[in-house]
Amino acid sequence: MRAWAWMLGGMIVWAVHFFAVYIVASVFLTTDIARILTVMMTLACLAADGWLIARLRQARAGTQDSFSDWMRWIALGGAGLSLVAVLWQGLPALLV
Repeated sequence: MRAWAWMLGGMIVWAVHFFAVYIVASVFLTTDIARILTVMMTLACLAADGWLIARLRQARAGTQDSFSDWMRWIALGGAGLSLVAVLWQGLPALLV
């Protein structure tokens, strides 16, 4: 179960960010509060993705079999994809 949490960690961060930004945009529409909340949520999720990537990169120091190494690479790929997606979703709040 713990391996699944690590492997899906990036996707979970991305989903939390997506729904939070969607809720903020639906409730506050185009106000400055929406922009500020979106930026704060984006920064928090980027920090979570950065922590996840750093933690997964440290995990390679231990002795692992090839399956564990493969799972770690999948988790790193998901966290990297989440990092780009969160940045992409939060970018409009910074540009307007």
